[in-house]
Amino acid sequence: MRFWLLKAAGTLEDEELFLEYSVITIGWAELSDLSSIRNEAQVKRIMLEKYPGMQDERSSAWAGEIYSFITKIKKGDLVAVPLKTRNEMLIGKVIGEYEYRQISDFVRHIRSVSWLKTLLKEDFEEEYDVDLSSPETLSLIEAGSEKFSDITKIKSLGVLLEELNFTLDELGSLKERLLELTYRLAETEEISEVREIAAEMEKILTEK
Repeated sequence: MRFWLLKAAGTLEDEELFLEYSVITIGWAELSDLSSIRNEAQVKRIMLEKYPGMQDERSSAWAGEIYSFITKIKKGDLVAVPLKTRNEMLIGKVIGEYEYRQISDFVRHIRSVSWLKTLLKEDFEEEYDVDLSSPETLSLIEAGSEKFSDITKIKSLGVLLEELNFTLDELGSLKERLLELTYRLAETEEISEVREIAAEMEKILTEK
């Protein structure tokens, strides 16, 4: 398992599509389907055919990033995507191979992901010693196995069911208590008792 930093967000609408469709993109939507690509040289050739005036050094770097997105990112790898419109990072697990599918004008070269959590950018930079202002679009993050474990830690189904049942029991008791107070409120005309009941209801609702 590897951890990738991918800085290829588009507009606010594109970022919402990342969440809605559970995908990541490398950008470069103007390039056609890259499914048949076998090496970086092929990617570079396609880029230079599209942009013949592109500098050789830059085209090599970008071709390497695109090729890594298509072939080197593996299912099960983790990916961190900084959002341009919010001070947050999306953290997800890659669950799909490369696809060419038009989701928007910007989002066409994609990989499917399962989003796991969000982190504040400053917390992410400090935790993983990453500079989000670096020029690379795609790069590897050096992180130990314990940090991977923290990201991917998911509660078992049994634990989730136990917590859900406990919450439902609490809600049931809360409903019964509020109904009891409501009946008392309806039956009394004493101002002092009304105030007492109202205060107790407010306390219950505030605590929950």
